[in-house]
Amino acid sequence: MPVYCNSNIPDAAHQFIVSNLGAGIAAIAFTPTGGWVGVTANGIYQASGIPQDCYNTLVQCIGQGWKIKCIAFPPQPAGAWVIIGDVSYYAHNIPNDCYAMIGQYYNNKWPVTCVAFPPSGSDSWAVIGNNAFNASNIDDECFQFLCNYTQGPRRALQVTFTPGGGWIVYGGDTFYARNIDNGCYNQLVTFSNNQHWLLGHIAFTPGGGYSIVCNQQNPYASSDPIRTFETDFYQDSAGKWHTVWDRMASYGVPGASVGLVQGNSVAWTTAYGRLQAGGSQYVYPDTAFQAASVSKPHCAAGIVLLAQKGSIGLGDPIGNHTTWTVPLRSCVQSQTSWPGLATIQLVLQHSGGFIGRGNTYPLDKCSNFTAGQGGGFGGYPDVPGVQLPTLSQVLAGSSPANSPKIEITTQPGTFYYSGMGFVVLMRMLQDVTGADFATWMGQHILGPCGMGKSAYGITLPASLSRGAAGHDTNSHPIPGLRNRYPELSAAGLYTNAGDLCCFVAMLNNAGKAPNGTQVLSSTTAKNMLAQQLGIFTANPATQTNYLFNHNGSNYGFSSFMQGYPNLGAGFAILVNLDDGASKASGFYNEAVAALKRIYSLP
Repeated sequence: MPVYCNSNIPDAAHQFIVSNLGAGIAAIAFTPTGGWVGVTANGIYQASGIPQDCYNTLVQCIGQGWKIKCIAFPPQPAGAWVIIGDVSYYAHNIPNDCYAMIGQYYNNKWPVTCVAFPPSGSDSWAVIGNNAFNASNIDDECFQFLCNYTQGPRRALQVTFTPGGGWIVYGGDTFYARNIDNGCYNQLVTFSNNQHWLLGHIAFTPGGGYSIVCNQQNPYASSDPIRTFETDFYQDSAGKWHTVWDRMASYGVPGASVGLVQGNSVAWTTAYGRLQAGGSQYVYPDTAFQAASVSKPHCAAGIVLLAQKGSIGLGDPIGNHTTWTVPLRSCVQSQTSWPGLATIQLVLQHSGGFIGRGNTYPLDKCSNFTAGQGGGFGGYPDVPGVQLPTLSQVLAGSSPANSPKIEITTQPGTFYYSGMGFVVLMRMLQDVTGADFATWMGQHILGPCGMGKSAYGITLPASLSRGAAGHDTNSHPIPGLRNRYPELSAAGLYTNAGDLCCFVAMLNNAGKAPNGTQVLSSTTAKNMLAQQLGIFTANPATQTNYLFNHNGSNYGFSSFMQGYPNLGAGFAILVNLDDGASKASGFYNEAVAALKRIYSLP
């Protein structure tokens, strides 16, 4: 027998629910002026104080055999309403955009499960269907939860807004709520978590009363894997499980973007936290983060595509394809053969001899370097008075560049992680193609991969609507919010976890992206992994635990992606926290462990 809980609703509405509970309550709604309406699954209905045209239309729809799915009343203008049925819909005076969106859902044959209106009125609304959701001017955190919870195997089907600005997202195997009545929240916990009912309908009166109806018990023995990732994120030494939000708070991570690959498709992508610590805007799944050094594998894909097209040869000296003269450090000027040994393939493998981590400092020496120094770029704060160098100035290490001259310091063939080498690749790509690096990469790699919310840019690209702010190791926003990186190929990609998962799936699947585009040939893609060209691999290629990965760290941002070609699986994680104190990597390593555990990945 279904269950319910009513508090401070009209007596007649309460009696209707009690009397018809066994028939299955299909819709309960309260008007802004205190009216109400209820409909059962078999077409029994009752109403009081609702607009007459709404009542007449409801009677007509039920008389024609419609199954009513939802009835809603915007807080303004007076007399506005919408009726959603299995056949079609009717509405009066609801926002034009909302009405058009409902029509689009029906045209696409997406069953609408919910239309809801926040108390703010005006053009504020949400529409949820079995396959999608859209919303306008709703609470930003609510929008984030709807983004997360309307995907995966058990999707949210409903959202309810309270007269006081609270909200509840529900309809799968759990619920999320903010700023609702304590009694209502406790009853939701009892029904959903303790008694394992599916929350069916939740409605609030203008005076704060509420009605909760559960028509069926939760049929699932375990949680949706996405919800498990969120709630059973990390287990401490005492055996206590902590949520993803708990661990973000513990590490001081303001915001995170997470995505999963299954079957070489993007299974889901979720977002947590805020764009900026203490701010009011939340991270969405398509929010742009700086990918930092995860920019390099994408650049590498562009370089190997040039080789596939015959524009270059990977075994060619890199100096053969650029107007830039490859320099030698003064202390190895006699090694005139070294530039010819610096092949494109070796540069992609961080073995081209260019300055990098372990072979950079002191700047006047060619041996006995300071271990662990160099290899990357510090960026330039986006604040008044800080000048940006040109690409030529970065290569020359001349003012206002804050990085040393890019030159060969060691004999090519030995591994030294070198972001500087990737800047040389960027210059080469522009010389070979005659195109701007960011534009060419967008057209030939990012776009074909399906990375529609990604772009290379010195600053947040105008095509991306929202961007996360970077934070220092104390979780304080960095000056200018995001450092600028003219070294695009090494550190200048703006992206999100879902788009990174498209790239992971492309490399997994021998160059074929989830959208069906063959971005790289099968031979080229497999060679990119086999030769570790801009990417790192582990374990034998014939084993199930064969994987590739790359991490990244810009000032204020950290990232990680990993793929399993023999499993068609992988994931990506981005956070807007600097990893100087290993807090960011501590968090994303826990995220990696959670994903591996939940999805049985090696």
